[in-house]
Amino acid sequence: MLRILKLIIYYFGYQLGFSAVAMAVSKTFVPMDMATMTSLVMVASTLVMMWHLLHFKYVDLSQDKFGGVSRQVLLVSVVFVFAAMYVLNLLIEQTGLPNSNEEAFIAMSRNPFGLLSIALLAPILEELLFRGAIEGYLLREGRSPWGAIVVSSLIFGVVHMNPAQIPFAFLLGMMFGWLYYRTGSLLPGVVGHVLNNSVAAANMILYGDATLEEQVHDEVMMWVWAAIAAVAFLLSAVWLNRRLGIALHAENVDMGAEKCEAEGDNRRDSDGYSRSER
Repeated sequence: MLRILKLIIYYFGYQLGFSAVAMAVSKTFVPMDMATMTSLVMVASTLVMMWHLLHFKYVDLSQDKFGGVSRQVLLVSVVFVFAAMYVLNLLIEQTGLPNSNEEAFIAMSRNPFGLLSIALLAPILEELLFRGAIEGYLLREGRSPWGAIVVSSLIFGVVHMNPAQIPFAFLLGMMFGWLYYRTGSLLPGVVGHVLNNSVAAANMILYGDATLEEQVHDEVMMWVWAAIAAVAFLLSAVWLNRRLGIALHAENVDMGAEKCEAEGDNRRDSDGYSRSER
């Protein structure tokens, strides 16, 4: 678990470090509004964290990690995620949980750098980190598949630090974690995550803080669409479960892990951590 804690510290550490740099630059050289500054910080910290994960061999970009998934599985995975998005958003809206980051996300969505971060870079990083580096590590350590999926999803939810996002991120993380475990590929999760964030960003650009009911303009139709989405979710889940067959073992989830670890031996000491990271 120390390895996981270390990754989370780096994840937030890069954000804090670039935030300090951005504030200094804004005060001294180029004044920036908060949305622009936050967006640039997120782009920079996300790219550096991606580099960190790849450079220190926490996850690799082999064909096994981003391939090996048929077009049919990928397409049904998109339906699976899209249907769940609608239902989960609606149910979480009904709870009335406060959305403490709503205004910041709306502003970022209307900034080109913020949109790049929200819709593309953040989903890729989060799948590399929470599914590839954390869930994959837990599976290789012999944890049960559902244990690894739940733990990585809980961490994924909590790091959002927003009451309205935590349960949504946790449940979506469970879906992405299950897809990763069953396919052995990060691709379905990345595609689904990009879709989720892109739709969320588009909604914030077009509708601001409007609820689903306000967007649909009809409460009855809102629940009709929810029922259709729920059926689509169940059918796609059943199809994926049958198509993917017996769940993969942990060693199959991290295809190429042994090669990856061998290549990283010169960077790691006896306790499993990189000397150059210390």
